[in-house]
Formats: sequence, structure tokens, C-alpha cells
Amino acid sequence: MLFLCGVVQVFFAIHLLLDLGIFQLPSDLMFIPGVLIILTSIVLVLSYYYGNEEINNKLYDEYAADRFYRLGNLGYALNGIGLFIIFSIQDYQNWDIQIASNMILQIAAYAWLVFGVLLTWFAIGDYQESQHG
Repeated sequence: MLFLCGVVQVFFAIHLLLDLGIFQLPSDLMFIPGVLIILTSIVLVLSYYYGNEEINNKLYDEYAADRFYRLGNLGYALNGIGLFIIFSIQDYQNWDIQIASNMILQIAAYAWLVFGVLLTWFAIGDYQESQHG
């Protein structure tokens, strides 16, 4: 589920940043990544509290927490650098509401890209760890 969330976020981010034209974005479809994250969070919380204890010990161990912590730190660092770049390249003298809206979309797309890649990376790492015992 985390892998799917990451891939969807990366797809939407690349679609917005590169204007791929597959969907008409921004549109009502932009709720999809957020809904997937909320549903995945609900499933993970429910599985943690009501799931099999042996499986929980495998899923929620210190290695997963450490990887999540490190990837989260990397994500926030990359996000800060990206936001600095997006803000620094703006021409604020000729701003209007459309330019401001485009910048907000760029920021959202960049955040989706960073955290989508990190979610995918985290999910692949967990899958590999579960295969190797």
C-alpha cells in the first residue's frame, strides 16, 4: 500500500511539473494521492492495534523506524532545498493571482515528488527486508 501511495504521488507530481497532458490537471482528480495516504494510514494503524502480534513485530521493528526516520529527514531536507529554489527563481515584480497559484502548484508537486519517491523507497526496502527474513 505504501508503494502504491508513493507511485501515485510521483505520477501526479511529474504530471504537474512536466505538464504531461494525460489528465487535465489541476482538477478534481488531485484528491487521489491524499485519499490513498489517509486510507493507508488507517489500514496501518488498524493492523498495528488489531493485527497478529507476530506480524506486527516484523512490520514495526526498529529497522523500519530507523529507515523511516532517516528517509523523513532526507525528505524534509530535499523539500526545504526545493522550496528555496522555487521561491528564489520567482519574479515577484510582475506577480498576479495566476502566477501565485502556479507557484503553489509547483510547491505541492515538488512535495509530492519528494515524499512519493521516499515512500516508494521505504516500501521497496521493507519488501526486500521481509523477503530476507
